[in-house]
Amino acid sequence: MRDDTSLNAQSSLLYVIHEVSRLISTRFDQSMVRHRITHVQWWAMMHIGENEGATQSEFANLMQMGRAPAGKLLERLEQKGWIERRSDAADNRVRRIYLAEGATPVFEAMTIEARVLFSDLLGNLPGDEVVGLLEGLLKIKQNLGKPLDH
Repeated sequence: MRDDTSLNAQSSLLYVIHEVSRLISTRFDQSMVRHRITHVQWWAMMHIGENEGATQSEFANLMQMGRAPAGKLLERLEQKGWIERRSDAADNRVRRIYLAEGATPVFEAMTIEARVLFSDLLGNLPGDEVVGLLEGLLKIKQNLGKPLDH
């Protein structure tokens, strides 16, 4: 009986994590509509900002998408003036991705909207609970990086 309770709690936990992630994305998307930034675009900009100089292939892996769709996304971001793709100094066939000056207003808007979202969603949680949740989620993320045992 105890195993069923534990299994139910674990299942519920992972389901709630998934639902919260989806709902956060939806809420943030709603706030970014007026800035003309889609979910995929803001997610891409975050990855590029954290991994400037990555190759297009590395970017595709970070975004967990194929190379062709990643290339199309990068084209759209480049057309908006948010990123630059530069040839690699050692290999002209390789293109590296960098934020462009046009990305500054995008990040400013994302920061403003994120602060509102953080306040709305986390405002009534004590700081130690936020830290505890973060630590637990980071452990789950770390476990997801391990190869499957079966």
